[in-house]
Formats: sequence, C-alpha cells, structure tokens
Amino acid sequence: MDNVFEKLLNWQKDAKAGAAGLHAIIHSYCRFMASNGIHVCRATLALSTLHPQIQALRYVWYDDQRDGGRFPSPALFLRRIHHLDGCTVDEAWMSHGAKDTLPFRQSPFWRLIEGAPRLSFRLQPSVQHEFSVLDDLAAQGATQYAAYPLPAMDGQISLVSREPQGFDDAAMAFIETSLSSLALLLDGAIKDLVLGTVLDCYVGTSPGLEIRQGNIRPGAMLDLHGAIWFSDIRGYSAASQRYAPAEFIERLNAYYECLVPIIYAHHGEVLKFIGDAVLAIFADNHPDNEREACGNAFAAARAANLALVERGIEFDHGIGLHVGQFQFGNVGSLRRMDFTVIGNEVNVAARIEAQCSLRSQRMLMSEAFVEQCGAPAELVARTPLKGIAGDFALYAPA
Repeated sequence: MDNVFEKLLNWQKDAKAGAAGLHAIIHSYCRFMASNGIHVCRATLALSTLHPQIQALRYVWYDDQRDGGRFPSPALFLRRIHHLDGCTVDEAWMSHGAKDTLPFRQSPFWRLIEGAPRLSFRLQPSVQHEFSVLDDLAAQGATQYAAYPLPAMDGQISLVSREPQGFDDAAMAFIETSLSSLALLLDGAIKDLVLGTVLDCYVGTSPGLEIRQGNIRPGAMLDLHGAIWFSDIRGYSAASQRYAPAEFIERLNAYYECLVPIIYAHHGEVLKFIGDAVLAIFADNHPDNEREACGNAFAAARAANLALVERGIEFDHGIGLHVGQFQFGNVGSLRRMDFTVIGNEVNVAARIEAQCSLRSQRMLMSEAFVEQCGAPAELVARTPLKGIAGDFALYAPA
C-alpha cells in the first residue's frame, strides 16, 4: 500500500505541474491508470459548480480520437473537444437545470447522488442492463462499468474497461485509493475555473484579467484608446411601474440577452450596467487609427437595433458612440472597489446618448467617431452637451 501512495503522490505532483485545466487532469488520470495496469477505455467526470451561469461540468475521456457526436442534454452552455496524445476529452459546461433533465436522472450518477457508495456492473452485449448507457457500452465491447462519488466534493466519476476480465479486486482497490488524489486536483482546478468565469461574468474579461494579475491597488489605471458605447433604455421608469417586478426583470433580461452577445460578437466588451444603461468599449492599440474599433462599434450598434426589432423586444434605446482616450482601472476605497472607465471621452459618449431621445434617433455619433469609422452619416445637429465645453456635431447613420 505504501507503494500505491507513493505512486499517487508522484502523479499528483506531476499532474498539478503539467495540467492546464480540468480536461488535462482527467486525461492525466486515465493515462496514470494505464501505467499501473488499469486500462480504461472511457471515463466520465461530472462536477457541480457554484456559478451564476453554469450548474454542472461534464468531461468524457476516450482512449482514441473521435468527434463528440450529438450532445444528450438540452442544458448545454459550452462544449469543447480536446485531442491529447491520441485520446479525446469531450468537455461540456451545462447551465442551471442540467441536473433536472431526464437523461441525467436516468443515469448511474443519479444513483450516486441518492447515496450509493459505488456502482459496479459487468457488461454483456446480449443482456439488458439496468441503465441504457450500459447497454450502449456493452454493444461497443465494454466489459465493466464502475462509478464512484468523489471524496469531499460534489462530483462523480465512472470508469469503463474493455479488458476481458474488467477491473479485478486489486484494480478496484487501486481506483478507490486514487480518488482522493484526483479530487484534490479537481477541486483546485474548479476553483480556478470558477474564479475566472465569475470575474469575466461580473466585471468583464479585461477587468477580470487585471484582477487575476494582481492589479487591484486603488488608483491603478491603464490608458486605453478606442470606441466608447453608451446606451440607455427608453421608457424604463414607466415600464418598471407597469409590470410586476418578476415580469419586468424577465423583459429587461430579454433586452440584455439581445444586446450583450452582439457587442461581444463585434469585439466589444460590456463594462457596466448602470441602472438601465450599458457602458461598453471597443479597445484599440492604435490611437492614430481607430478605424477598426469604430467600425466594430458601428456594426454592433446597427446589428443591435435591428435585432431588437426582429425579436420583438419591448424595450428600445438610444446609443451614443464616441472615440478617444480613456482611463481604465481600479477606483474606490479599501472597503469597496470597482473596475471602470473614466475620462472626458466617456462623459461625451453619455451626453451624446442623452441627445438621442431629444433628436428622435436610436443612434448618434460624434464627429470624431464618424471620421474614424468611415460609414455614411448625416449631420443631425450641432449643439452643446451638458457639462462639456464647446459645441458638438452629432451624426446619425445615413
């Protein structure tokens, strides 16, 4: 047994040093099993997360290269297929409700969730098994299926053999001993994944990256260039009084679900929801040529306005587009901090948006933005902007 623990400690150390994500850990684990005479042809890992978008993670490892095929759950959020050393890892992130789907409740893992300490089935191609997945595996030549809850975490793993003898008693004992080491690695990787995706979800990709790199001191700012988007919903206050809170939030989220993916699809980034307003940036590293950033922002605004109409979204809005330099970084106090963008150009974008309602326009652009963007535009007004020195020429798409 001491030799088993030594092997596990060495593997755990090597896997921690070399792993680049959960898919790499499960691949390393299955290869480690093979190096110790336990030949796994397929392994399935199911993990739960504390995450606003993702309820469950599922990884299926195969000892050959293949495509993923049809995905069995309607709760799919994201899927990636990894090919490593001639093997395949099918990675899937699933949204909330994944554990309530019929395929999951009819799986062996559900039995583990209900309290079974482990499951083991000998498989035969001509026999109907307790679970349909076992029939499928038997038809593919598998001889044994074993499943376990992972120690000290909300997760399950199954291992499948196609060896004639399946997993003998020594192999089963080795597998059970190995699960604590596997769970420790998985727990750390899940925390890293959740931290990264939660930061991305709540503060944005760029702020999340800055936080993870340690740039969290109050007042630490970056000088950036690019296009600035500021949009605001029209009739927000009246709508909030017209609907019950739950229905209002549902309608508001439908608006955001329409708008936000379009911004990201055009290489923008939403930094803030300010009440009913959206602040987004389309950053660019070339302050003397912002044509690409402005073109992306313009295309996103046109696509968003079209999508709101096509999808029948109740809320409409005005969009103010401007371009220039702004500061991005950490502001606040030691008790409460926030990543945001500040600067005169951000204020200009907000003031331009405020003119949309006055001018009966869904999109208005500054002269600087139009010059960089190059899209056809027509002058709507030349007017002062509240709190901003000078007059500004405002343009709408031609």
